[in-house]
Amino acid sequence: MDPPYLTVFCCFSVLAWGFELYLSLRQRARLLQNEDPHPLIELTKEEYKASRRYSLEKNAFNILSEAVNTFASITFFLMNGMHWLWEVSKVITKFAGLSENEIAVSLVFVFIFYLKGTIEGIPWELYEVFVIEETHGFNKQSLGLWIRDQAVTHLLVIVIGGPVLACSLYIMIWTGPNFYLYLWAFTTVVVFFMISIYPHAIAPLFNTFTLLESGSLKTAIDALAARNGFPLKEVYVVDGSLRSSHSNAYFYGFGRNKRIVLYDTLSPALHRQAHPEADEKEAAAEAREA
Repeated sequence: MDPPYLTVFCCFSVLAWGFELYLSLRQRARLLQNEDPHPLIELTKEEYKASRRYSLEKNAFNILSEAVNTFASITFFLMNGMHWLWEVSKVITKFAGLSENEIAVSLVFVFIFYLKGTIEGIPWELYEVFVIEETHGFNKQSLGLWIRDQAVTHLLVIVIGGPVLACSLYIMIWTGPNFYLYLWAFTTVVVFFMISIYPHAIAPLFNTFTLLESGSLKTAIDALAARNGFPLKEVYVVDGSLRSSHSNAYFYGFGRNKRIVLYDTLSPALHRQAHPEADEKEAAAEAREA
């Protein structure tokens, strides 16, 4: 008798979803209780109410999407969908003249499964971006930019993920029973390589990064990094306002080669630096009016 892997997987999926639902409902109950901002929160009552409405709507959206996606996935697995996808992949591979090569069939299988997940996720993402975020004034991207981002993202997944998956499958076949050791070493190298190239080769495909200009903010950040022994090399400003008005900041890097990235939504000064063309257009308009 074969081990009940499918049953265990489905049960674990339901338990994980149940735990996430419990946390979401706890958060929702807390949001419904707190009608006034805490004294330490520097928000007006109206700003807090707007923030609360946004959090409640996002919370409800997450509860619904997680429930639908979880039970849709379980239904797909219980209906033997993975076997059906594998058979379809074999047919496609054979039609392409690749016979039933194990690696080729696996690549087609993963591509179809990835395409399935992408199609299922599109309505949810569109609603979240162009209804929820738009309603609350956070969304700044157009449908055209969203489509471009999706196209670039999926192209990168295919161009980078395809060869990595093929190499992983080859390692599993070639190395035998101890494949997991070789696969661990390979994936470790890939992960560190991707972390190294992402800020310089991939992130610029979506956003523009400029060095933070010298001034009081740059001086304060450098001083804070020095006091805390943080090996800061550069500070960048990214045009996050191209897609959203949410504010953010992060750092990346290895060893003594750390960099900080500030979103231009954090302050008007950062926004002007990330969008110098806006100042140029404003100056030109003022010159024409004069």
